[in-house]
Amino acid sequence: MKIICSGYPKTGTKTMCAALRLLGYQVYDFEEQFLFLGDELQTALDHGITQEKLRKIFKGVDAITDVPGCAIWEELAKAFPEAKVIHTERSSDNEWSESMWSQMMAVYTHPWMTLYGQISSPTGRKANRIANSAFRVLFSRSEFNSWHQPPLNMTMEKLRYRQHNAYVKQALPKERLLVFDVRDGWEPLCRFLGVPVPSVNFPHKNKSGIEVSSIIEQSKMSDMIRREAVIFTFILFLLIAIIVLVVIIYVA
Repeated sequence: MKIICSGYPKTGTKTMCAALRLLGYQVYDFEEQFLFLGDELQTALDHGITQEKLRKIFKGVDAITDVPGCAIWEELAKAFPEAKVIHTERSSDNEWSESMWSQMMAVYTHPWMTLYGQISSPTGRKANRIANSAFRVLFSRSEFNSWHQPPLNMTMEKLRYRQHNAYVKQALPKERLLVFDVRDGWEPLCRFLGVPVPSVNFPHKNKSGIEVSSIIEQSKMSDMIRREAVIFTFILFLLIAIIVLVVIIYVA
């Protein structure tokens, strides 16, 4: 592990993922963490994890961004003492909370978060579990799913956001930490990492949370959920057809 991105969701995590990949790093964003390390990270969020285990499961991974990795950034920093930490923030907690609110509303109403999506897909249920665990750790947030969507206490979430930002900056030596605003582009990031500035423009992804639906739709996780939902639907209709046929034969 070379880079640990400790910033909360909606501080430019998708942008950081894209930028680090353009620099040639092997990055595990939420999807890769979920698909390849979901069980281990679920355990880490619920019960804790050893430094030895972290070094084992993240072997060959250069960088992590977004949840659930940012929820265990400190454990990762101890497990990989040579790794640099990039901490992203928004210009204000109000700006952050508005973006987080927009994204959560998009998640709440996305088709795979509906009751049908949760029932029909084991992958959807697993993703919901790890998201709930990460948000519990980060925000002290109540569990949510398609049939239980508690109100978002943005006052409490802003408090947790400020506490997280302050603790990261207090806990690390200055030479190991870059507090980064993605609007600053390549120069400070590349200088901190000691790499050349690319000739391509600095990426900007999911700026206000409104792109979350398209991001979900383009993901491998979404493909898995879609396939499982199709299979579930086929089996369900097949069972209904068999039951109807049996009833017709019995009545006749």
